[in-house]
This record gives sequence, C-alpha cells and structure tokens, in this order.
Amino acid sequence: MRARRLAAVVVAATLALSACSAAGDDSPTAGPTSTAAPLIPEASELPTALPSDVLAGEMQDLAKLAERLAQQLPAQRRPEPVRITGSSTRWQPGAAYRGVFADPDIVRHDGRWYAYATNTSHLRLPVLTSRDLSTWTPLATSGGGRVDPIEVGGWVRSSDGGRDLWAPGVDKVGNGWTAAYAAPAGTQGGQRHNCIGLTRAPSPAGPFRPVGEPICYGEAQLGVIDPDVFVDEHGVPWLLWKFSGVVNRRPAGLFIRQLNADGTGFADGSQTRELLTLDRPWEGNTIENPSMVQFRGVTYLFYSGNSWERADYATGYAICAGPEGPCVRQNHGDPLLSTASTGRLGPGGASAFVDHKSLRVVYHAWDQVGRTRQLHVASLWQRDDGTLEVLDPG
Repeated sequence: MRARRLAAVVVAATLALSACSAAGDDSPTAGPTSTAAPLIPEASELPTALPSDVLAGEMQDLAKLAERLAQQLPAQRRPEPVRITGSSTRWQPGAAYRGVFADPDIVRHDGRWYAYATNTSHLRLPVLTSRDLSTWTPLATSGGGRVDPIEVGGWVRSSDGGRDLWAPGVDKVGNGWTAAYAAPAGTQGGQRHNCIGLTRAPSPAGPFRPVGEPICYGEAQLGVIDPDVFVDEHGVPWLLWKFSGVVNRRPAGLFIRQLNADGTGFADGSQTRELLTLDRPWEGNTIENPSMVQFRGVTYLFYSGNSWERADYATGYAICAGPEGPCVRQNHGDPLLSTASTGRLGPGGASAFVDHKSLRVVYHAWDQVGRTRQLHVASLWQRDDGTLEVLDPG
C-alpha cells in the first residue's frame, strides 16, 4: 500500500507569509504573498479518524490486516541497539562528543551521518558526523578546525552574532541541501518573536547561504519555530513547523506546506495544512518539533509535547494519510517515548529516519534535568498493523 494524500479544505484568511521588520525591537508583521494563501489558515475541526484504506492501529480489522500482509512491502530489519560513545563535553574536532546537543535532526550522505542541533558551543549550526551512529565527532575543516557552516539572514536579531538559532531541519532538495532554522526577528510583548529562515548548500556539510524571505507570523507572540524539511517518496519537498498559538484564541499546532523544487521557498499555489493541535493532557501547554518520515508505505508524524525544561517532556506520534494529513494520534494518544517508558529524562526533539531497512529516531534527553540535553538514538519496530513499538530507547 502507498500512503495517499487527502485534500483538506481550509478557509482563506487575510494574513500570510511576510518579510520581517528591519528594526531589532519591532515585531514581524504579516502581508500578502505571491501565493495569496495564508501561512496559518483559519482554525477548523481536525479529523479524528483516518480514511479506511490507511493503516490506523486499533482501528485496523482482520480483513485489512490480511490484505496488507499479502502485499509486497519492503523487508523490515530488526535494528541493533545504538549506544552513543564518548565522554567529551567540549566541542573539539576529532574527539567523540557527548555534550549538549538538543533538538537533533539527521541525514545520511556518502556513507556518513550528519546530525544538526540547536545552537551550542557558540555555533549557530553545530554539526556532528558519524559512520556508525555511535561515535559522533564535530564537523571540522580539512585542517581540523572548528566549522560553523551556516550564514543567517539579515533579518535575524541576535545579541550573540546569530548564535541563538533553534531546532534546524535539513534534507536534500533538488540538486542541493536545504537547511531551515528558527531565529529571533524581533520582540513582541517582551518576548523573542521567531521566524523561520531557509538556506541552501551544495552538501550536508555546507556552507549554507540564505535564500528567499523569512517565514513569519505576526499574530502569534512567539511566532513560528521548529522547522522540519521532509522530502516524500515522490520527491516532493515539504516544510513542517510549530505554530506557537495565540493566547486565549488558538492553541499551539503543527503545520505543513509544500516547498518549491529548489527548496528556496513555498511552491506557487501551495496552501498550509494543519496536522495536529494541542489536545492530550500529557502534552501540557504545547506541542512542537514535528518530524515526518515514510516507512514501508506508512507516513508517520513524530512530535514533542509539554515543557522542554522538565522530565515531563515526551515524544508522541501519529499515522497520516499522506504529507498533508489527516493525521491521527496512535498509542492510545499516549507518548511513545517518555521518562517512564525509556528511563531517559524528558525524551524529545525527536527526528525520525530510515537506517537501511530499519526505522529509528534520534532525540535528546537530560542527563540531569536542567543540565545537559544529550543525543540518543532509539530503535523502532513497525507492527503488522502499522503501529510502532520501541525495541530499544538508545
């Protein structure tokens, strides 16, 4: 079975993607774009069930299960557990790193893994590389020097040279690589107001240069953050992100929109789709950090919920009819990775990826709450009904 996309109906709004204000203490504003489609559509009721031809966990009946088993799906390999090695908390090229590495994203190219994270060690885009998923060393120049492989857009307002970038998402789009990041574009109500920037590079090691306009939404005090670049099984690129919500009007949610073939902006005529909205008690006051992956015919959406500063932070997942949804929470709506189920404190910021014939997620967890968010790799198993179980938390 191939996951199919289901068109959703959205109500047109007057707000859209915008360029950010040039003043450092001004809030970004919203204005019209060439697509004339709003960045955040009007709120609408999200589906609570998937179409009948999409796997849906407990909703799957025996007849559909038998049909699935008869299909020629790619083989699934039982993944070996991954343990991150190294003890150095200093960002030192050539040394196995085990320090701060929050909100990780991961790609593979030419036999090497590249992992990206929220700023650390005075780097805007910290990058670790590995051959085996276990030993990770900082990206380095040919001479063994430190590398910060990204240049940020001129709209970024930072007192630290642009080094407060959050939760990057990277993938190969077209003939190059697109890296998306969230950064402050100003302030609103005394808080940092975030926009998303896009950059392009010839390789996953960079250098990433700014492209297009910043993606902003002035109606939300905190703006938009946590971008994820996802390329589906048909080669179509997408951008996912977290909308921070509007106090007393609309809760936080996860959204998606198609990118153009070059990964430099939204595709002409594209529209934003809402995938999930804050809903379950364990999610606390927010959901964030979307990550989409397709594995053996099923589209999965992973996300984090609750406060990242606490052990209550956790990772849930949904099965989707395709990149544009609808998406329905699985595991009875409970988190897939939690402190209780993994023994890791506050497992979140997860990014899903396919490792040969296995499905894994890379995520961060506290060594001690409030101290260091470290990298982990969890190994998953796809059950016959398409739902997932954790074989090893990493």
